[in-house]
Amino acid sequence: MSRIALVLSVMLVSCAAEQKRPTIKNYYNGDTIINNVSSAGRHDPMYKSVVKIINKKDKSLGAGFVFKNINGNSYIMSVQHLCIRRGQRLEVHSTPDHKNGKDVFFAKVVYVNKADDVCIARAYDTGKQFVPASFAKRPPQTGDKVMTIGASVGMFPTKTEGYVIGHDLLGNDDPDKKGAIAKKLLVSTATAGGNSGGPVYNESYKVVAILTARHPDFNHSSLCTHVDTIKRHIRRYFKKKT
Repeated sequence: MSRIALVLSVMLVSCAAEQKRPTIKNYYNGDTIINNVSSAGRHDPMYKSVVKIINKKDKSLGAGFVFKNINGNSYIMSVQHLCIRRGQRLEVHSTPDHKNGKDVFFAKVVYVNKADDVCIARAYDTGKQFVPASFAKRPPQTGDKVMTIGASVGMFPTKTEGYVIGHDLLGNDDPDKKGAIAKKLLVSTATAGGNSGGPVYNESYKVVAILTARHPDFNHSSLCTHVDTIKRHIRRYFKKKT
């Protein structure tokens, strides 16, 4: 009987231990959202470049990313349908730190282009808060893995991933045609309201596009502005300043 009692007690202890096994939770480490502390993986530097943008006058929000710091101010790339017009005032939020704290800055739109849905805003007195994102030198190719960070349905930062489906989203781009410039990309990255303006970047953490909208016909796909178009507008803005 004593042996049977011992076996039963061991079984009860095992069952109790099984029931007390910790459940997997989401943890936020200041740089990325992970499923388990022990599997944090590689650090994603894009979190130090991305921002949430709030247009209080238009009552809208989205995302953007810092691409240049000059004299203590930061230049942010985003989308025109969020920034609206030159001179528009914006509120810019950094990604939260490990205590869920964030910095908030005032910004003003300094450049817009409605045709390509891009804008540049200047955030003031940011110091060294943001690390400028880098642009890819090689154009994105079909099948390339891409990621984006934004404020999906108001939750910031949210990160999703997918791959490049291709160019010629609206029938206007033909990258195979000699001299043609690809303006748009189609990616499989799942997005929602608040993702507009977020950087679309590759596995080397280089920006290849800006996310602009969900595809009107294919909900699993997103429309993006090509990196070559982004660079062209940046050159145009700073050339006007000099």
